[in-house]
Amino acid sequence: MCAWLLLHCRFAGIDPHDRGNGAATAVYESMANGQVVLVTTEPLGGGPPVRSVYFVAEGDPAKATAIIAAIMAPNESVEALGQLPEAAVKALGLKPGDFTHG
Repeated sequence: MCAWLLLHCRFAGIDPHDRGNGAATAVYESMANGQVVLVTTEPLGGGPPVRSVYFVAEGDPAKATAIIAAIMAPNESVEALGQLPEAAVKALGLKPGDFTHG
């Protein structure tokens, strides 16, 4: 068996030497859903609040808000708005724990 095929089978979690029941099994890490997080900034000089959306590759709302809150200023509040589908997380190219500004 060629080295390229062996390498890619092992990466995908397939044992190319398995002679079991004839069924191929692949093990891969699945990306989970993420969260849409809203940041509200209260301008220091007064005026209406400014709202920004972040997309976070973290399925747990509390963890997603903590990731974003860690980079925010004291005059900014953070809240999870809802789930970001797995397909959107993948389309945005986010890895677990990553985020991007919407």
